[in-house]
Amino acid sequence: MVRATVDSGDAVIEVFHVFKRYGARPTLLDLNLAIMKNEFVFVTGASGAGKTTFLRLLFLDESVSEGYIVVNGINLQRIPGKRIPFLRRQIGVVFQDFRLIEHYTVYENVALVLEAAGHDRHYIPKRVRQVLRMVGLADASEAYPPGLSGGEQQRVAVARAAVGKPPILLADEPTGNLDGATAALVFELFAQLHALGTTIIVATHDRQLLEDAPGRIMKLQSGRMEIQQPCS
Repeated sequence: MVRATVDSGDAVIEVFHVFKRYGARPTLLDLNLAIMKNEFVFVTGASGAGKTTFLRLLFLDESVSEGYIVVNGINLQRIPGKRIPFLRRQIGVVFQDFRLIEHYTVYENVALVLEAAGHDRHYIPKRVRQVLRMVGLADASEAYPPGLSGGEQQRVAVARAAVGKPPILLADEPTGNLDGATAALVFELFAQLHALGTTIIVATHDRQLLEDAPGRIMKLQSGRMEIQQPCS
């Protein structure tokens, strides 16, 4: 394997000497890497290797212990609190546990992202309908999450992450609770978003996804990030 290092070029994410510790226990050790615009990157590693922690650092759900991260030119360690919502609007996140609001309909869960961003009320219905068609849920807009299958809920989560057209999308074990056919459908949705120019980072231990990976695979092992497969 080759140690992942920061590269030059059209990077949308740059990670410099990042450490993450919980108490005295180190989880991430001296990470240095760059992710380019419109890359498709897979982060793998054993359970507890730090995959989720790494993603959470990228959208400031957690802070680094040492080092710094730059996302779209913004140094996350220097960003004023009032600019954090602006940063997060540039990053769509698909969580493993979906995190849908159960008493909101599918439409309302997806529209909430655009409403929070202050989009025009005439634009919101059009864009929500468009993205629900993309994920195959146009006929489920008035359904509530508890009445959907796991695969359908995950597709709602993908729609919510994509609706604001963020330049970066993070997905944490997006196929972990899905059967093979549904996992393939979710991955196809990511491929569509990638084709539209989105930079996508998927944390996964799904062997099938990794075997078919169209881009770089980075492995977290003993707190360090290593390149397992170069860019295609």
